[in-house]
Amino acid sequence: MAHEQSFAFDAEGTSVRPESRGQPDDLGHEPTHRFFGELLDRAGCDASAVLQLDVWRDSSHTHVAVAGTAPTAAFARVQAAYTRSAFEHAAAGMELYDAELRVLRSNAAALRIRGRTAAQVLHRPVADLDGSLPASRLLREVVQGPDQVAERFVSVPTKGAGHRVYRVTAMCLRDGGTVVGAATFIHDVTGESRSHAAERLLSAAHRRIGTTLSAARTSQELASTLTEDFADAVSVDLVDGILHGTEPPGAPLDASTPLRRTAFESPGGLDGVYAVGEPSHFLFPTPYTQVLGDLTARLVDPSAALADWLMHDAARAGALRAARVHSMIVAPLVHQDRVLGLACFYRGPRHPVPFDAQDLALVEQVMAKASAHIENARRFTREHTTAVTLQRRLLPRSLPEVTAVTTAHFWRPERRRTAWFDVLPLSSARVALVIGEVPEQGLDASVDMGLLRTAVTTLAGLELPPEEVLAHLDDVVPRLGLADTACGPVDTRTADERARCQYCVYDPVTGDLAVASAGWPGPLVTAPDGAVRELPVPRGPALGSGVGYETARTRLAPGSVLTLYSASLLREPPCDEPAARLRHAVAAAPGDAQGTCDTVVYRMMGGPRERGAAVLTAATHRLAGDCVATWTGSRDPAGVAACRRWVRERLARWELTDRAFATETIVSELVTNVLRHASGEPCVRLIKDGGLTVEVSDRSATAPHLRHARAQDENGRGLLIAAALARRWGTRYSDDGKTIWVEQDMTDADVI
Repeated sequence: MAHEQSFAFDAEGTSVRPESRGQPDDLGHEPTHRFFGELLDRAGCDASAVLQLDVWRDSSHTHVAVAGTAPTAAFARVQAAYTRSAFEHAAAGMELYDAELRVLRSNAAALRIRGRTAAQVLHRPVADLDGSLPASRLLREVVQGPDQVAERFVSVPTKGAGHRVYRVTAMCLRDGGTVVGAATFIHDVTGESRSHAAERLLSAAHRRIGTTLSAARTSQELASTLTEDFADAVSVDLVDGILHGTEPPGAPLDASTPLRRTAFESPGGLDGVYAVGEPSHFLFPTPYTQVLGDLTARLVDPSAALADWLMHDAARAGALRAARVHSMIVAPLVHQDRVLGLACFYRGPRHPVPFDAQDLALVEQVMAKASAHIENARRFTREHTTAVTLQRRLLPRSLPEVTAVTTAHFWRPERRRTAWFDVLPLSSARVALVIGEVPEQGLDASVDMGLLRTAVTTLAGLELPPEEVLAHLDDVVPRLGLADTACGPVDTRTADERARCQYCVYDPVTGDLAVASAGWPGPLVTAPDGAVRELPVPRGPALGSGVGYETARTRLAPGSVLTLYSASLLREPPCDEPAARLRHAVAAAPGDAQGTCDTVVYRMMGGPRERGAAVLTAATHRLAGDCVATWTGSRDPAGVAACRRWVRERLARWELTDRAFATETIVSELVTNVLRHASGEPCVRLIKDGGLTVEVSDRSATAPHLRHARAQDENGRGLLIAAALARRWGTRYSDDGKTIWVEQDMTDADVI
């Protein structure tokens, strides 16, 4: 097209295109008016059109370049005037360069941006002017590269230690296929750039601050986020009580209130006065204490008038000088006029531009968000601490010392479940070992744990076998409404949202162990030789399912260690093989309950990931053969006297003659009751461990009744007399009858 071309005329009037290298153009020696007419025709213009040309002369040719076309002369005049005015009066900076990137023209806006006069700019290589506006690299890219237009953002320091941001658009100028120069358009986008930077920072703060309910972690997230593009270093100090969930103090903060450094971040390698985790102190009067007094964020210039406040804090003054800090923001962490702590933002060599009022406003927005998250973390810590304290109080403070087992335990609260355990002495030297958990954490879960443990203790006192204990618990759980607020009604919960329990009964006389499970992994048994096996306990459903349970029974060798553990010990990726590691741990200390418990804790709960768990270990023992004596009589009433003689002889052998009268009386009354009111032969068993237990068994399933006979009644006082002479008494049932047991305390002398 004609308007995209330029032409040259030699001295004889022959037109020559620059790219033809002196060869005559096809217009030849046509007269000038016919030449321009031909140009109009080639441009596709009608008879009234105007062709705009640029004409210049060198030593050998007169050059004509098509500047453009216009439909009318008036349009052409306006277009030409616009081209001149737009360049000179444009708000954006505009510059033109020749092919060697020397400045040919620079408008007033561009000169203001560069801070130079036209004489200092025109005809100079643009590379020499990069100090005022770095544009030479971008211009070389568009002139030498494939892209004819490119855009960059450049930052230019100002005299006031600030900076301006410009968007520079560079354009390559061509005449046909020849590069004849370049142009730039320069827009001041400082405000827009700061707005985008602020939006990015606020967006990052929204995503990254407050991801956990930990005040210390939130502090670190705050420091990490604001040291990426905003500050050279950030420190966060919280009121020490905040980390423990205590109520934050009001302003002004008392000088005696302890603070603790919870975060310090410095990508540039600056050193903080205090290490993370150490107590932090701020001397008065300094900007730190002023902020903690009036809760107003401040811009601080540490070099202003030698910063008189630094004279009171030599350690901090030295750190600021070593880090070459030139600007600071000190801002409070506040929630509802309560002081949570303090955050300090420092700029040094990495950010030469000092903080200003816009930065201060941005910090206040971020601090408001961080303060809300820290307050949420504090409240969570307070509630969690209260719940854990309640759980610890609901757990047995010290496990009872029994003859049957030597126990050890470990308990740490879990994040999502509440585990508990218990050791319950039963009749006849037996013991029940219980471990369980309820869903969720918190105060509601702590109450649920207490209710469930109370229910188990009550059921254990009824001398029920393990499967019946769990069956009764299964009935009780829906009525208790455990954690209804968190998990919904019991019948709508998944198995993982229900309470779980395992109940074991160990008899030291026979070494028999009976175990029933409601959604709990089977216990591990470590034999005296170190061999480990998992008891094949039928794993019933979690409590509240309305399904029955089964009991697994086995006989343990003396000195075996029983390990009950919460399922959280095994909640790991399969590749970690936690079950195998648990087996190795319980095998490390055969015969030692405490050693087994310690090894499980050290091996299964070590490392950086803290998690909760409950572990209960029990080293089983057998009663010595001479501590148990059995007598079986006949239905003949005369046998009662023979039984009394047998009791006296046995107690004399045990050196318990001071208990003879009471024990004879108990045995006589209970055997007589069997002969009168029950069936089968009476069977008497004496067990001596921590106390003296008398058992009388028969073949009847009728329940004994404690009567309070009237003065004129001749009988009905047998069980009442036995209960009066005992520490406690009860009845347990078996498949072939019942057993009435009576325990006496051997610490008191026989007073009868």
